[in-house]
Amino acid sequence: MSNNILVGKTFNNFASLYSEVSNQYTIARRYQKAALFSKGKLLDIGGASGLFLSYLSTNIEPTVLDISYKMCIEAKRNKISKIVCADAENLPFESNSFDSVVSLEMIYYLENPMSFIIEVERILKSNGIFVVSFYNSKLNFLVRLRGLLRKVKIGRMFIDDGNPTFTKLEALFQYIDNTSLEVIKIESVVFIPFKVFDKINKALERTFLRKYALFNIISMRKIIKN
Repeated sequence: MSNNILVGKTFNNFASLYSEVSNQYTIARRYQKAALFSKGKLLDIGGASGLFLSYLSTNIEPTVLDISYKMCIEAKRNKISKIVCADAENLPFESNSFDSVVSLEMIYYLENPMSFIIEVERILKSNGIFVVSFYNSKLNFLVRLRGLLRKVKIGRMFIDDGNPTFTKLEALFQYIDNTSLEVIKIESVVFIPFKVFDKINKALERTFLRKYALFNIISMRKIIKN
């Protein structure tokens, strides 16, 4: 059984709690950034219960894809009209069929991230936009901290997602090195994951300390060279 299927089963276990346990402040900060680059026919890969779609403008045609069957059920309950339950490394879509693709906090769960990148490149149209976000690998110690907090049962904030190792920016650059994807913008957001610290977060994000922010958000464009 592939690791991706196992991840899907893991997320099945808390699909009904996903919206409840998600940090609404950090979601808003990341999703607002990703929404700025979203356009046209859009695919949200690893979209879970479809929370990202509420941040999109009305002229976008979104599809949510997730490997967790129960997450797809939650998306349907949230009145998401287009939902596909599938593996991000084997996307069931024709080549050159999407104007934009987003994947938020998902890449580090994959068995083979390079296969995922190749699939995204394939389904994107020329000049299509790809936005990926992931936890800052400089903060991998937080994985161990979350594990400890789960053991002492601190509410339901620290669900058991398998303790993934966060993706390094350098690894992402290697994944796209021989593809038609080119980086447009790199942003790092959120130090303290609570809305009351929003002004402090935004001030720190404008300094050299941004490399220690919790989340990296990378926007790319598919460039077809003649």
